[in-house]
Amino acid sequence: MMQNKKPVILIVDDVPKNIQVLGTLLAKFKCELAVAMNGQQALDTVEKVKPDLILLDVMMPIMDGHETCRRLKSNEATKDIPVIFLSAKTETEDIVEGFKLGAVDYVTKPFIGKELAARVKTHLTLRQTQQTLSEEVHSKNKFFSIMSHDLRGAFGIITNFVQLIQEGGDFLTNEEKEELLNDIQTTSANTLDLLENLLKWARSQTGAIKFSPEKLMLGCIFDEINRNHTNIAQAKEIKISSALKEDVEVYGDRNMVLLILRNLVSNAIKFTPKGGQITIAAEKTNDEVKISVKDTGIGIEADKLNQLFSIDSKTTSTGTANEQGHGLGLVLCKEFVKINKGEIGLESTPSQGTTVWFTLPTQPLENS
Repeated sequence: MMQNKKPVILIVDDVPKNIQVLGTLLAKFKCELAVAMNGQQALDTVEKVKPDLILLDVMMPIMDGHETCRRLKSNEATKDIPVIFLSAKTETEDIVEGFKLGAVDYVTKPFIGKELAARVKTHLTLRQTQQTLSEEVHSKNKFFSIMSHDLRGAFGIITNFVQLIQEGGDFLTNEEKEELLNDIQTTSANTLDLLENLLKWARSQTGAIKFSPEKLMLGCIFDEINRNHTNIAQAKEIKISSALKEDVEVYGDRNMVLLILRNLVSNAIKFTPKGGQITIAAEKTNDEVKISVKDTGIGIEADKLNQLFSIDSKTTSTGTANEQGHGLGLVLCKEFVKINKGEIGLESTPSQGTTVWFTLPTQPLENS
């Protein structure tokens, strides 16, 4: 059920036989089970292991199910955990009371195994969907907060530089004016790059970007990337070379593949010092091609590697020539690689360099 971990189900019942029956029934879900014999034990267990679903008996000693549910729903940390009441009390007012307390379902004893299993499956699926949506909303809210901060900062720098030129025109030397104009140009170019990536990412999230896979020859793709980055690389005396021994055929959306490689090569140039080397290579297997961009740059610390493709992580750094980065490029690469049915990864050693790779299929893709 859960993608990242097994779901945890807490069974709360004071009858050992009932717990045994429920445990056998729930084994099919490949879940982890926690057990409590009364309401107080259940509350203590929830503090240690936050379950994805609670099956809660009503009539128990020490603390009954109604009071247990009331306390769970009044606690900010546990109020969203779905609760299914299991009870021999079948009167309408008992069932209504259960729902008033915040239960998502009410199953009467003796229960039918298939019916209970179906309800458990439904509520675990709903729980997973709720958590996924909550995580996505949180990530995207944080992402847009980061982007708005970067944009405000960039436009603030441009505004300040323009103001310096306007107000200090009589006091600035020509060299100082030229330096400020160069700074404005660089900041404007970086901001435009950020906006373009942001717009492409937003369109990818809404499905507005048309996916048009076709047969691609990597030799031609590599040549185009090399031509587009020649001037920037030459300015830092960085050599870009291809390790492609023979032309390789892949399938993917041409514009997306070009954008992925442009971002990867731009990053490599940004974080490679003067006189460095960048190598674009491709390794063919049975059903895919692994494309890599390897540099001799400054590398990345191990604790940052897992954050680089995350939308809500602020892990950008300044390039070796003080180039500004915004961290959106790799996020966009990940999105487009996924659309093209591939995978992406990264290996890096501080002070020695970084290799970013992604895969593309060698068989035709369907438009989606």
